Amino acid sequence: MLMDGGQPITFAEWGYLGKGRFQRRDFRFEVLTQMSSFSREGTLFAHLGKHEIFTPIKEYRPMTARELASLAVDVGLGKAI
Repeated sequence: MLMDGGQPITFAEWGYLGKGRFQRRDFRFEVLTQMSSFSREGTLFAHLGKHEIFTPIKEYRPMTARELASLAVDVGLGKAI
């Protein structure tokens, strides 16, 4: 499945790392939808673990909510308080 421009569909996962830090990781939709075929017994990929299938295409550095908010202000998505 592709977007209108022919680019693969990607989406972001935001994870809480603890101590007020968050991290964004981007994934391709097509890779995640193929998970069911990888996990069927008797297939070539049945031995692969979820960690090998759920590999992000991009990882961002961990950031605090304050750092994320300052980035939003920098790109014009909000107003500084």
